[in-house]
Amino acid sequence: MNGLNARTLMNAVLFAPSGIALLLLSACAAQHYQPAPLPVYMQDAHLSASHFIAAASNEKSVSTAAKPSGEAKTFTLNQAVQTALQADPRIAAAFEGINQAQADLLTAGLLPNPQISTDIQLLPLTRAFTVTRQGGPPQFDFNVAMPIDWFLFGKRAAAIVSGEQGVGVAEADFANTVRIRIAATISAFYDVLEMQAMLELAHENLDNLARMENIIRNRVAFGGVGTIETDRIRLSIFSSRRDVHTRELDLSAALNRFRALLGIAEATPIKVNGSLEVNTLAKPISTETAFGWAEENRPDLASLRKQLDKANADINLAQTKAYPLVTPIVGYTRQFQQQAIGFPDANSWMAGVNVSVPIFDRNQGNIGKAKSVYSQTQLNLQAQLVDLRAEIDQAVKTFASAYQFLDSDDPGQLDAAKNVRDKITQAYELGGKTLIEVLDAQRAYLETYRVHISGRSSYWHSLYQLNAAMGKEILR
Repeated sequence: MNGLNARTLMNAVLFAPSGIALLLLSACAAQHYQPAPLPVYMQDAHLSASHFIAAASNEKSVSTAAKPSGEAKTFTLNQAVQTALQADPRIAAAFEGINQAQADLLTAGLLPNPQISTDIQLLPLTRAFTVTRQGGPPQFDFNVAMPIDWFLFGKRAAAIVSGEQGVGVAEADFANTVRIRIAATISAFYDVLEMQAMLELAHENLDNLARMENIIRNRVAFGGVGTIETDRIRLSIFSSRRDVHTRELDLSAALNRFRALLGIAEATPIKVNGSLEVNTLAKPISTETAFGWAEENRPDLASLRKQLDKANADINLAQTKAYPLVTPIVGYTRQFQQQAIGFPDANSWMAGVNVSVPIFDRNQGNIGKAKSVYSQTQLNLQAQLVDLRAEIDQAVKTFASAYQFLDSDDPGQLDAAKNVRDKITQAYELGGKTLIEVLDAQRAYLETYRVHISGRSSYWHSLYQLNAAMGKEILR
């Protein structure tokens, strides 16, 4: 070996430990990555999921606040949404997906562990080594190996990019969970309002029939009508009581769904504070306009687009893994020569490198799989866009129908039906109308009122359903 080669080898060996130390200091830091914030449904500001769920990890939620056991908890719409976001365990569970993606990113950024090997060899087996009966000499080896292919071929950098895209996917999936849960909470809120109004109407109908029964009994007592009309009104009262019982069950079911969405496990009574009345009608929008908003704001679409980016990063990661493994080795050796061969004990060192030769396994399978995942995600995005257009089109038409119903609704129709019912009831009491006419007027009023309730409930349901489909509160 000439002087130049020896000097070059010496410099390389001396640089190896310091170079490894520099890499360790510069690359072992934990990876922190925060993707661009997504638009959050029902929020004016663009917040990241981590800010939005800040209270979700608190063990004590709004619904479990100390209250007297018999006192009902009343919720406005905004309070219901905030309580669901803070207390619903499904949202908190979905948030763990972000923590898991962050953990994967942390793992991707970690350096491989160094490897240490030690041995003692050339020890005497059947006799001791001496100067006259030489052997060995025995030696002690201590070697340190550190892979560097993650740095040479960009394997670690590719893994970090894939991990960062994974965090973005997790945040988009979480935002979509928030969107769905908020939409479900709003729908359940208006279901409770509708069932409450229907129950109140059923009680009003039962009270009216009870008053009619008293009128009929008075007329029967004075001989104005036969007892058959008493039987008729009793049948109507029996049917009305069944309707009350049915409406009570409907209200109970709606409250239970609402309670589950709020994350309330206790038996604390709950109520809603709201109204089905519509003061100002929101104007319908076209399908194309709504679809444009959805493409911009829907987090499930954002998730699929980020999955495409991650799939592309995974292809690059799989390709980098096809490069060989490169592991430099630095070692120390102590030779025990004095007794074995009569020379002084000696210290020495070694340097080497292990390189795998990727002849057969060049990660072909994982590269092919990553490319297939990319194609699959593209197809899923196309399918989601097709489904989204159908969803948006239906939501737009449903809202337009509800709008047209309220826009053309005669505000005096309900009062007219009530006046007809009351006048016919008064005329019957004076003997000028038949019971059949009274019951028909009562039935007409009942159906008109039910249509009044259902129309307003449908308006609010379709309004928020369209907002949820667009991924942002556009219509108000």
